Amino acid sequence: MKFTNLKLVINGISTEMDERILRRHFSAYGEVKHVVVDVKKAIAFVTFVDPSKAQISLQQQHIILGRKVEVRPAKPKVEIGKRKIFVGGLPRSITDEEFKGYFEKFGSIVDAVVIHDKETKRSRGFGFVTYEAEESANLVLRTNFHLLNNKRVEVKKVTPRQEMVPTGFGFPPYYYDPYYQTYFYVVWVPIPGFY
Repeated sequence: MKFTNLKLVINGISTEMDERILRRHFSAYGEVKHVVVDVKKAIAFVTFVDPSKAQISLQQQHIILGRKVEVRPAKPKVEIGKRKIFVGGLPRSITDEEFKGYFEKFGSIVDAVVIHDKETKRSRGFGFVTYEAEESANLVLRTNFHLLNNKRVEVKKVTPRQEMVPTGFGFPPYYYDPYYQTYFYVVWVPIPGFY
């Protein structure tokens, strides 16, 4: 398979590291398009013009400013909105392996996670599945309900924030939870005598 990644992540950089030093080091392997250094996190990113040059640099050991650093391919950022589904009504006893095993039948999975309570570590009854291909997600979504461990669960498409439509009250119909990095429905319940 042809290597196509242009971007590398460099872990364990020195506090004296800067873009100029990193660019000079990696330019020995090929033309460098972009360099980003975050000294506080001891991490940097180098983007090559040619992916074959990035691949060559991955095959080498790198010592920069007297320190050995770890160099690996950066995970490319991809739009997952059309490939990610929400699964609600999960049995509390379901394991991550059972969850993933069921949804793997529809296609290759990038990520499958059952959401757990931070304190009790128990399942919160929902999870998310991200597929490699949009077609796999669409195949799951053809049916609103699936039978998982003898329990009926509901599947829905995850809607990216930029596609959300306001309700008319000045609020979106969902809110974003940064801990779970996902969106949840907002249900407005009228309080008697309040309006």
